[in-house]
Amino acid sequence: MTFKTKLIISYIFVVLIATVFPLIVTSIIVRDKFVQIVIGGGPGPGFSVLIPEKGLKFLQTVRNTLMISGLISMAIGVVTALFNSKVITKPLKEMRNFARKISNGDYSARVGVKTQDEIGELADSLNYMADRLDDIENMRKTLVQNVSHDLRTPLSSIKGHLELISDSDFDEKEKEHSLSVIHKEVERMEKMVNELAHLSTIDSKKYELEMKKIDINTVVQETLELLKVEIEKKGLGLKEALGKTPIYINGDPGKIKEILMNLINNSIKFTQEGSIGVAATSTKTCAVISIEDSGIGVDEKDLPHIFDRFYRGEKSRSSNLGGLGIGLTIVKELVYAQNGRIQIESPGRNGTKVTITFPLSA
Repeated sequence: MTFKTKLIISYIFVVLIATVFPLIVTSIIVRDKFVQIVIGGGPGPGFSVLIPEKGLKFLQTVRNTLMISGLISMAIGVVTALFNSKVITKPLKEMRNFARKISNGDYSARVGVKTQDEIGELADSLNYMADRLDDIENMRKTLVQNVSHDLRTPLSSIKGHLELISDSDFDEKEKEHSLSVIHKEVERMEKMVNELAHLSTIDSKKYELEMKKIDINTVVQETLELLKVEIEKKGLGLKEALGKTPIYINGDPGKIKEILMNLINNSIKFTQEGSIGVAATSTKTCAVISIEDSGIGVDEKDLPHIFDRFYRGEKSRSSNLGGLGIGLTIVKELVYAQNGRIQIESPGRNGTKVTITFPLSA
């Protein structure tokens, strides 16, 4: 039995009860009232009243009228049930068709129900689910494209150098160079796999934050000590602006170091000459960390998508420098997990400035 049939039967049942019960009760009450009005009271216990023929006709007319009214009400109830069942089941049928499209991989399907009731709320929830599934599917396709593209280059390089090593015509120096290239390409692929594994951990929320009161100046200084060799190796200058007064926040020092290392490494990667500036200041409510470089900057059209996973502006440039485009996604997740905010600016592509804020510790 379909839901529509059940709905119609329930309507008819309600109308039937609402018609028959008043018919019986009204018939009894009308007869008693008729006797009281015409005769002037009941006959008393053990006596019956002889109602005149005209009175009987009147009572019969009342019964017939009530029965006809009941039949008309039932007919109206059936018509109403058919109409309402069609109205109620129409969005349900649309949701059924929507579910079938989603199950067949059509994530562009949407429910066109806009009612201001529980069914409308359900439709909004299903459309939100479809949006998320569509986003996930697009990310999956982008991931497959990026990984296949970024793995093809190192694999081709490894294959070529392995053939070179196996060729007896090449000397030991050339073979050593090939081994060095193979080693670098393997490290590059390992980095990609590690990034994907790290993103999976971030998405599943399986990581734990060791939140405690820390001095942000100390964390920034320790991070810079780890990266100074890389900065100097590339011939870049380093401008530090750290206060002598502690700036306390509640955060995970390890995760904040990971955030800073990712951002500063990006500055090193995309800055060919000039300097990198790192500063830590505070306002009345927040600790502010800024990382500014004189690198190639970010195109204006790419800024709104800079934190989107697998998004890489100017793909040829990004591909040459490595990475899957998920580093900044991880950074944003870690910043937000510690109640922070992050913003990236690149006015006129004259370098890039990243600003991170964390609430001050009470």
